[in-house]
Amino acid sequence: MYEVTIQHRSVAEKTFTAKDGGELRTLVYGVARAQGREVDNDSDMIAEIGAVRSRADIEGVGLIEVYGLTVEVKPAEDEIDYACEGHESLYVGLGESAYCDGTCKPRTKFDRAALVDLSFALDDEDLDESGGCGACGLEADQMCAACARCNCDRHDSCKRPTAAK
Repeated sequence: MYEVTIQHRSVAEKTFTAKDGGELRTLVYGVARAQGREVDNDSDMIAEIGAVRSRADIEGVGLIEVYGLTVEVKPAEDEIDYACEGHESLYVGLGESAYCDGTCKPRTKFDRAALVDLSFALDDEDLDESGGCGACGLEADQMCAACARCNCDRHDSCKRPTAAK
């Protein structure tokens, strides 16, 4: 079991879990896809992911650069903490409560929603860097013609330029 953190200045750090190499590979491929990169079963990337996993197991942490993002991989300190996914306990007849008591941490998987959130965050950053506004989704050439501000601001005092005839 691994704790995986995606690091980038435009992405709020969030730790995901990967139970094995397959889930880790899916996460890394998802990070590449979020950046608009096509990913096939590239043997070099598979080998690099395996090497990161080995570094995490041996050294305690492994880092992999996935185009513009850094993915940090650490072994989960206490795998038993991640055992519950909010389901009924298997040990109800042996004195356990019927449902999780809330003391464990549910696994946070890098799923489709996380992929979409990452894609949006990266897209917003691209808009901000190009002179647009990621918050309202405007490209630089879509800003107010009078004041060059975005939709996040009020434009009550703006006087639109008159069209030249």
